[in-house]
Amino acid sequence: MSDTTEAGRRFDALIMAGDKRAYRAVQGGNKALLEVEGAPLLAHVISALQKSRQVSRIFVVGPRERLAEALARGGGCGRGPKEVILVEQGETLVENAWVGFLATLPEGLAEGGSAAGRELKERFSDKAVLVLGADMPLLTPAEVDEFIEGCDLERYDYLLGMTPEESLRPYYPAPGTPGIRFAYFHFRDSRERQNNLHLIRVFRVINRDIIQKMYQYRYQKQVRNVLRLFSILLRTRAVTVAVLFKFLLLHLCRVLDRPPWSRLQGWFRRFLVREKIEKDLSRVLRARLAAVRTTYGGAALDVDNEEHLEIIRARFREWKAYQEQLRERRAQGRPAGKADPAGEGAALGDPEPLPPCRPHEGSP
Repeated sequence: MSDTTEAGRRFDALIMAGDKRAYRAVQGGNKALLEVEGAPLLAHVISALQKSRQVSRIFVVGPRERLAEALARGGGCGRGPKEVILVEQGETLVENAWVGFLATLPEGLAEGGSAAGRELKERFSDKAVLVLGADMPLLTPAEVDEFIEGCDLERYDYLLGMTPEESLRPYYPAPGTPGIRFAYFHFRDSRERQNNLHLIRVFRVINRDIIQKMYQYRYQKQVRNVLRLFSILLRTRAVTVAVLFKFLLLHLCRVLDRPPWSRLQGWFRRFLVREKIEKDLSRVLRARLAAVRTTYGGAALDVDNEEHLEIIRARFREWKAYQEQLRERRAQGRPAGKADPAGEGAALGDPEPLPPCRPHEGSP
């Protein structure tokens, strides 16, 4: 678990808003463009980054013209003065992360052949960027800062966000009230959901193709995706029998997460030590990897389907009010308390005027 960050550093943010290969549409289109409270999901994410102390510039990778039109209809790019740069998408998640990362470099440096590539790697091997999704309307600046402040870049090159179950219980359904239940990774001492925050030194992650394959088969409730990813791991040189065993145990524990199998699941969980799994992933990716917990919940509340979208729309103000209450209590050093199921938060209001988004000059 990482608990320190490089003092005084701020990071460029890359919002992944692409909709090509391996993308799962919601309501027949790009999730980033769907609206909550009259603004695209993307605009809510940008708003959180605008207010984060840890973020400098904001880059959005996706269908540039459609994103610009949606942001204009939604009141601009979000509140705050930070520059928002739109970058045209590639075909895959890894391509989008790469073109977004190159856009963060000084103008003209990303051009050239292999010699230029070697020079870039030498000059920017220490550069880390915040990579996140575009479909998290409940993301808050407090959670962004909590994540980045928990990242230890002296020891790790890839930090990924995890949210513990206890932080997500306030968003569960209750009698007469809709909510969202989550699938978790079951470790020996905790149940956690991977959220959508990543801090990455891009040049330090050698096996980036593995990330694309994991993304392509990320919906692990589907047995065929589990089998496909297992087959890929079998063919990966750094994967050992112990890694394959833990992979299967993680999925078995998910299946056993219900009565009367809970006791049996608890027995299997003793083999799943999160820190050891982090080391396994480090060997597979050929990068130093660790998980960082965040506790507000918004980064894990992405819009996976139409049902989740409608629930978030129905409870958006209430959940935003809960998050603000949580932030205030922590700032005052008081216990967080519980969410008020009948609470009504204030509306986000109209975004403040901002300079228009500008396209990245390297995009077509």
